[in-house]
Amino acid sequence: FYNELKMLLVPLFFLAMSLANVESVLVQVEQGILIGEVLQRSTGNGQYYSFKGIRYAAPPVGDLRFRDPQPPLSWLGFRSALADGSACPQIELSTEKILNGTNEDCLFLNVYTPELNPKTRLPVMFYIHGGFFAMGTSNSNQFGPDFLLDHDVVVVTINYRVGVLGFLSLDIEEAVGNAGLKDQVAALKWVKKNIAKFGGDPDNVTIFGQSAGGASATLHTLSPMSKGLFKRAIALSGVFFKDFDIPFEHKRRAFLLAQQLGLYTKDPKEAIKFLKNVSVTDLVEAKPFLLYSEGPRREVLELFNFRPIVEKNLGCEHFFIEHPQKLLSENKTNVADLIIGHTTEEGIYKADEQKKAILKYFPDYKEFLVPYKIANKVNATEVLKLGDRVQKHYFGNREISEGTFRNVIKLYTYFNYVYNIYRFAEMWVKTGNKAYFYEFTCFSERNVNGLNGIKYGLRNSTHSDDLRYLFDGSKYNLTLDKESRSYKMIVQTCTLYTNFAKYGNPTPPGFNITWVDYSKNNSYLDIGYELILKTVKRLPEIDFWRRIYEYAGLMFS
Repeated sequence: FYNELKMLLVPLFFLAMSLANVESVLVQVEQGILIGEVLQRSTGNGQYYSFKGIRYAAPPVGDLRFRDPQPPLSWLGFRSALADGSACPQIELSTEKILNGTNEDCLFLNVYTPELNPKTRLPVMFYIHGGFFAMGTSNSNQFGPDFLLDHDVVVVTINYRVGVLGFLSLDIEEAVGNAGLKDQVAALKWVKKNIAKFGGDPDNVTIFGQSAGGASATLHTLSPMSKGLFKRAIALSGVFFKDFDIPFEHKRRAFLLAQQLGLYTKDPKEAIKFLKNVSVTDLVEAKPFLLYSEGPRREVLELFNFRPIVEKNLGCEHFFIEHPQKLLSENKTNVADLIIGHTTEEGIYKADEQKKAILKYFPDYKEFLVPYKIANKVNATEVLKLGDRVQKHYFGNREISEGTFRNVIKLYTYFNYVYNIYRFAEMWVKTGNKAYFYEFTCFSERNVNGLNGIKYGLRNSTHSDDLRYLFDGSKYNLTLDKESRSYKMIVQTCTLYTNFAKYGNPTPPGFNITWVDYSKNNSYLDIGYELILKTVKRLPEIDFWRRIYEYAGLMFS
């Protein structure tokens, strides 16, 4: 009966699609048949096949809220893959309310391929979005694959649980923690099993991500759960050393969340039963700050309450039960070569939005000049001393004000991004793996965030600007002129990253420069309109932060 029904439905489906002027295509995956579509690339370089909103895990709703992801269910007949899946519930920063249109049933991925049946299977680039582990989505209007597809790779983008739904932990089986990272693993497993049906090579997968996505990529290089699921990694402006990495007192925070929402208990089983039945809106909008200072820190640095943790060993499969820094220092890595780096002025990002809070707290409260992980580790007197050192280094004898806000941007660039990225690279090359280091300096009309720095006298790339040269996001309304300097930078950037995904070497034949790995004299590539190989020029700045961290007992390696 099923085969007869399928034979009846196929012509009816294609009739409906033709009436809608959509060129469709079918692909059989492990769970059933997907209906995708044929689209034209925005670059004018041909067509591609698009499959969106593919379930890679069971809906994490009801009793599955907070739990590790479960395998996706099969279906009879056909399933449309023409639209993005729902984004996971998350906060809208401008309102501090839950973002409209999100849904707990959100574990979807998109697959884009230039060829369904290539002569040789194509390398796969698996993208993990950023967002402080608290927000973000893989929607096609933000992460259009057109630029990368021009280089003969398959592109996969994913949603994963963020914030409280992705990272709450009570150290029990019902809420082990790191559900969001395990969602990423589940998506990688789905790719391993199914990507060949889209022309992709399951044995040549490169994970890449930006900000929290970059941090995720570095965590996958260390997690036993991710072993064998990818070959290479690219971390853009993010490593797990950042202030949004391993939080403290995660269990206490979960109990406080339950208390704020109406249940006082110290019984984790009772707490999780209660939290599974609370509305998702109340969960996402709650602010379980353990310390009063976390509120202002949230305003200034966008630190969020629920993030990756070191899991308690409960006898089940775990993402990690040892701190990732310990795993890295002991060379317990999933062997993989790595591209890692940052934009020129990471701190321009969100500068306008955070300026009011920064100028409210920074001048009077020296603790805000000190990274959060340090402020939580040393006593108040030491925090003040360290704050004085930071202020003298970046502001000299000048006050922190509108007139010195450019210095604030530089401070934020180094203490929240650049220092920790260099620190990770230094440790990574000691494991014997290669790290290709870069500074992304491209600047054009595509630098949607970097353009905000002009008012501060800064014409530099900033956090997430590099994504506009990798993905064609229609939401940004950017024109594409194939004769422009910016298009040359798009082609150049995508060539480097896709060549790395294909061969493990970012420099293709015929380039006028060879990008050597970081272990060779601390070499890095300046990725601008021109490609320039340099050696690390910022050691004094890195050394300053090294001394600050080591004073607090947080060693560089």
